[in-house]
Amino acid sequence: MPIDTFTNILHEFASRINLVGLQIDSSGYCCLDVDHGTLIHIKHEGKRDSMIFIAEIGQLPDVTAGAVARYLLRMNDDAEESKGMTLSYNSESNNAAIGYQFPMRFLTIEKFEEFFKIFLDEVDRWKQKMALYMQGTLPRGEDASAGDLGAAAVSGGVSVGAPEFMVGA
Repeated sequence: MPIDTFTNILHEFASRINLVGLQIDSSGYCCLDVDHGTLIHIKHEGKRDSMIFIAEIGQLPDVTAGAVARYLLRMNDDAEESKGMTLSYNSESNNAAIGYQFPMRFLTIEKFEEFFKIFLDEVDRWKQKMALYMQGTLPRGEDASAGDLGAAAVSGGVSVGAPEFMVGA
């Protein structure tokens, strides 16, 4: 069964990084907290037999939200900039997010680890960009528009080093 491959790979990954208590729900979902604050949502997509990673990368700035949102959407058409991942916006949390979907077919634990590392690197890269946008820097090729109103906010820094994992809620 396809979901068995998904759960086996995640349990092997948890074992390799000494992660205790990894729970995968009946829908094929789990969440990992990397470096105490980066939640990586991992989901099995049954119809396509694929695995999906999703992580929020930062809040949209009040003043330039439109410019940042336009930039993120535009980057979805730039495979070099997006690395084949999808940038999006979660209206409930007012956060930008990044997602990565890949087929389970032929997936091994080694390939999973490779994809996961690439995803974590991209999450970090985009979190750094979002921190700059929160400080008022506009994305490349964007101008503030009349729809970009409000007060600016400042975001904190981004951690560096080997990731630390915890089972997320």
